Amino acid sequence: MEVHHHPHTPQKKWTHYLWEFLMLFFAVTLGFFVENQREHYVERKREKEYIRSMIEDLKTDVKYFTAELGARKRNRIMTDSLITLLAQKNRSEFEQERMYYFARYCIAGVELPQFHDRTYDQMKSSGNLRLIHGKNIADSISDYYFNAKELQVNINQTQARILSAIEFEGKIFDGMVFQQILDKNNFVFKQPDGNPALITDDKTIINELIIRLHYLISISAFTELYFNKMNTQAMQLISFLQEQYHI
Repeated sequence: MEVHHHPHTPQKKWTHYLWEFLMLFFAVTLGFFVENQREHYVERKREKEYIRSMIEDLKTDVKYFTAELGARKRNRIMTDSLITLLAQKNRSEFEQERMYYFARYCIAGVELPQFHDRTYDQMKSSGNLRLIHGKNIADSISDYYFNAKELQVNINQTQARILSAIEFEGKIFDGMVFQQILDKNNFVFKQPDGNPALITDDKTIINELIIRLHYLISISAFTELYFNKMNTQAMQLISFLQEQYHI
């Protein structure tokens, strides 16, 4: 009868198991570290893309502020002139014609403030504001857009004062003259001919319009100051972000 002898398998030392454990631990740790670095790289890349887009929004704001400040200054001068002419006892034919032009243009020339916050709102709604890694950077961005949102109060007041002035212009100015001086194809206004008369010379009614125009010009003057402030802040934020992100 044959007896088969099985080869003896030598028992592994504890140091071997320890080495296998360490190798596995290092492999898992390294994999975790590499994955974490990859996610960090992807997030930093996305952050920079968002910042590039935000800088473009800010540059658009600067262009808007620059153009709008000039338009508002012209509109304010016209409204000032209209108030002066309304308060004047005797007006020349040219001044009477000019008054109609100013009355129509100073209302049409008032635009409601606007900001280009597409990127910021997108980051906020998607939760990606967390990608901004520097607290000083996040604070600077939040401060700018907080100030921008504050202008909503200004927008509401401006709308109310425009409607108030329009409502009372109808008590003083001939609506058909307004209709005649409008170039509908190009939406521009021309000065009327023929020394058009006001429909009333009642001082109380005229004074009421002057008061309403005063409040309109006041909110416009405040907006100019605010635009100057926001324009400076936008340019500073652009420079700051470009420096921080090497753009």
